Amino acid sequence: MKKLLAAFVSLTMLAATLTGCGGGNQTQNSSNPETSQAATENAQTDTKSGEKALVYVFIKNRGDLSYWDSIAAGGDRAAKEFADKADVKVIETTVDLTANLTAMYEAADAGAKLIITAGDYKDNLVEIAQTYPDIACVTISEDIVDKAPNIYGFDFRVSEASFLAGIVAADRAKQDGKDTLGFIGGMDEVTVIQEFFVGFIQGVKYFDPNMKIVYNYVGDWGDPDTARTQALAQYNDAGADVIFACAGGSGNGVHTAAAEVGKYLIGVDSDQSLMYETDKNIQSKFVTSVLKKCDNAVFDVISKYLAEGTLPFGKMDVLGVKEDAVGIVENDLFNQLVSDEGKAKLQQAKDEVSSGKVEVKGAIGREQTEIKAMIDEMTK
Repeated sequence: MKKLLAAFVSLTMLAATLTGCGGGNQTQNSSNPETSQAATENAQTDTKSGEKALVYVFIKNRGDLSYWDSIAAGGDRAAKEFADKADVKVIETTVDLTANLTAMYEAADAGAKLIITAGDYKDNLVEIAQTYPDIACVTISEDIVDKAPNIYGFDFRVSEASFLAGIVAADRAKQDGKDTLGFIGGMDEVTVIQEFFVGFIQGVKYFDPNMKIVYNYVGDWGDPDTARTQALAQYNDAGADVIFACAGGSGNGVHTAAAEVGKYLIGVDSDQSLMYETDKNIQSKFVTSVLKKCDNAVFDVISKYLAEGTLPFGKMDVLGVKEDAVGIVENDLFNQLVSDEGKAKLQQAKDEVSSGKVEVKGAIGREQTEIKAMIDEMTK
């Protein structure tokens, strides 16, 4: 029956698309408190019964050395460590949204208790949550928790991770006798990129309030040539010693430029130095990379569900340094390029951010006028 329903839903979605009716087949979330309460209770499971819980983690693709690999790693780890109490499956469905939706319905039909996925498939997750109120659904980095009473979500304080990166960038510049650092973003007025940037600025100023920061936006996620030109201008003309490249595929141009001039850079989303195992000249210029530790967060949410049989549905948690959900790469390159003073300052910052003594301001949730004013003030 559920497979027939999946096929019907997919056909309905196709019909809606052909007639220009966006999102027309999704069930509206009930505003009845009793219905919502019942749905939330249905999404709880008794993990003490001895029956293994069936858990699905849906990803776009493995091998990106970034976001999706990190999510998959959390599922893989849970599959090993909780093998006695759960059957955790990491399912790759690429960019085909219809294929992903079908796979989610098949997971529900198989008896899934918990489904986890990220923003690319948020609409599909909402549909599953509304259709199957007995399944606990988890969204990563997309706030859709108000769409059904059995959805829980989490996001990341990437400003805290880039705050740490700003500290080590400033330390590297100080070692080189420089006082200028750079930032190159993919697109202007993209809040998530500004979130990285404002955290970076605060980290630089935490290390040394007198450090200067120059910045550019490429205007595209896939234009490494423009990013290279901007990076060379920052390195050669503005005197930047380290550039934080936060520009998607365009960032590769910054990587190239750093090697050309013998300066340094900071990567994003994964240990980007691993992209250059066969080009040590570029690889050696990575001081660190900023990380969303999706693997830890996914593992923790599976662990919590298996231990408690439920999740805080309706809540969107924002995870940071305190939860070990964001951070920076601390590999051999980091150890070589960051001084003992920089490492001590970094540890102090981790402790102070975790304890709440230091609050890192972010861009998310702010209007563009406020964000730009904050950046202008910080970079004076």
